[in-house]
Order: sequence, then C-alpha cells, then structure tokens
Amino acid sequence: MSAQTLLLLPGWALGPAPLEPLAEALRRRLGPHYQVECVSYPALTSHRPESWVAALDHELPQATWLAGWSLGGMLATSLAQWRGRHARGLITLGANASFVARSGWPQAMAGEALVSFQRELWRSPRRTLGRFAQLSAQGSDDARRLGRELLAALEATPLDQALAGLEVLSALDLRDVLATLKIPQLHLFGDSDALVPAAARRAIAERLPEGGRTALIEGAGHAFPLERVEETADLMVAFMMSPDGSRAEVNP
Repeated sequence: MSAQTLLLLPGWALGPAPLEPLAEALRRRLGPHYQVECVSYPALTSHRPESWVAALDHELPQATWLAGWSLGGMLATSLAQWRGRHARGLITLGANASFVARSGWPQAMAGEALVSFQRELWRSPRRTLGRFAQLSAQGSDDARRLGRELLAALEATPLDQALAGLEVLSALDLRDVLATLKIPQLHLFGDSDALVPAAARRAIAERLPEGGRTALIEGAGHAFPLERVEETADLMVAFMMSPDGSRAEVNP
C-alpha cells in the first residue's frame, strides 16, 4: 500500500502549532501508511485568493488529502478546485462556503461586521485579536485558557499578513465550487460556533454532490479542532476509511 499524505491548513492568522495535537491524533489512527503535515502559510500580503492558492499549490505536495480549519478549510476547498482530480479528498473544519453574508447566503457574518473588525485590527491589534481569540474559544469547556493560547499564536503573525488574510477571507466565495468537486468531501461544524453559524451546515449539505457529507459536533465552538481533538480525529478518519473516502483516487 503506497503512502498517502493529509495536509492540515490552519485558521486565519494562525501558524501550524495549534493544529499539531489534531495532527498527532490523526497519525495515531491512520498509522504508518499516512503522513499528516501541518501547513505553514507563505508570507503573503496579497489580497487576492488566487495568489494564495497558487502559492500553496506550488509549495505543497501533490496528490494529497486536503483539510483545513476555518480560513484553512476555505483555502483547502479552493486548492481542491485548482487541483481537480489531482487531490484525493477534502475535509473542512468550521469553514463556511462564504465567510461573509451574500445575496442568497445569509448563513454567515455580516459584511459590515468584518469591515469593522478590519478597522479595529489596524487601530488596536492586541485588543482586537484578543476579542477574536475569545470568540473562537467560545463554547469551550476552558474558554479562557484556549483563548490565551489562540491569542499567543495570533500575535506571532505579522499584521500585514493578518490583514491580507482577512481580505482573502472576505473575498472567497465557494458556494458554487462544492458541487463541482469530483473528490470525496466532508464538512464538520460546531453547533455553538460564534463565527460560522450551524445553519451553514444545512446550506452546504444542499450543495454537495452525491457522497459528500457533513457532520455537527454538539456543544462545540469554532475551535473544536483544538478542544475536541479526539472526536474530530475520529470523524475525519472514519470518513477517510469509509467507502466514499477510501475510493479516493488521483489522476497521474
């Protein structure tokens, strides 16, 4: 059996470290025939999603499973579209098809709220990042501790890169992409997510092709891949090893 690779793309303005416990849980379950890698984003200040996806495609190995949390899930989806059948499968964690509300897609953050967040990030980075960290940690059994850990990771990202990532997050619109993907895909959500409404799960499920799946983790907030590591890993591995996931093939 040839080795396969699963790539984990981090959330907005976060490096790979927060997802390392999930990666380790996946390694234990998947065994020696899988490599699980936490991705570091290129040091980009471009506001164009295509630039980010092109850079990721250039730097990351081909013929892999693509997974990501929040912005990472959206970028993983875009990269899956870019690679077509050269991707093995897609798993998103707390990721919307559009992070901001659009016509016909109210299951998202109001555009005005994101613009306000961008302004506040310019004016008061630490306070604004702290607020974002707490929103991400909301719903956790130990939200204060998790919020502090997220804030430390957020503050390690240069402000210009964080602002560029926000622009990318705002620009990405994947509503029509999901139905076009010819690879296995699973989308996981927390039912207490303060950033991605649980209603987005139903809207996304309606757009998936045959075999695409969604699942809701009860009592979980936006940071469920960090707090509910074992449960998240179980769901991911069960899908990858299911008939839908295990049939993943890659064109040469």
